[in-house]
Amino acid sequence: MELAGVILAGGKSVRMGQDKCALQLEGETFLERLVRRYRPVVDRLFLAVDRPGRYLAAGAEEVCDLRAGNQGPLAGLEAALTRIDGGLVFLTGVDLPFGDPALLARLVQLRGDAPVCCIRRTSGDLEPLFALYSHACLPAVTAWLDEGRKSLYSLIRHLPARLVEERELTDFDLDHILMNINHPEDLRRARLIARGE
Repeated sequence: MELAGVILAGGKSVRMGQDKCALQLEGETFLERLVRRYRPVVDRLFLAVDRPGRYLAAGAEEVCDLRAGNQGPLAGLEAALTRIDGGLVFLTGVDLPFGDPALLARLVQLRGDAPVCCIRRTSGDLEPLFALYSHACLPAVTAWLDEGRKSLYSLIRHLPARLVEERELTDFDLDHILMNINHPEDLRRARLIARGE
């Protein structure tokens, strides 16, 4: 089954105050870092953007939201699932700069035939922005958006999903890999971690 990687790159970055794609970590932008990490392990790599032409030099295909206005990650997923012909989408955010292709490979192994494969943390929280979605999800995604709903998290709760428990992934440092950079203080902490401090 073809695996497409989709990096969500269309957010407004309001909390950060600047474009997260252009944030620097270890001499690379977040976007360059994730393109480098994931391009070797997926069949196609897309950047989900809210308007075309934002990151033409990034080394991945753009897939633009099909709906006007900022509809969030769910709209990026809809656009990506529409672009691929069957297959599987790995969806991740550009603000997860420590994302690990080995963890992606483990999710592919554990998925079975479920339309969604998502990590469930010990707290019960899901990780919808480091997850797998099959093309079979597209009708539900479109219907959800048509109803004015934007929550990917709540959509997953209404779909047959393989929820991979944190205890199944004890050989991965999930707190590190899934560290989400939303605020300037998060970026400062990520840079310290990257330097081994």
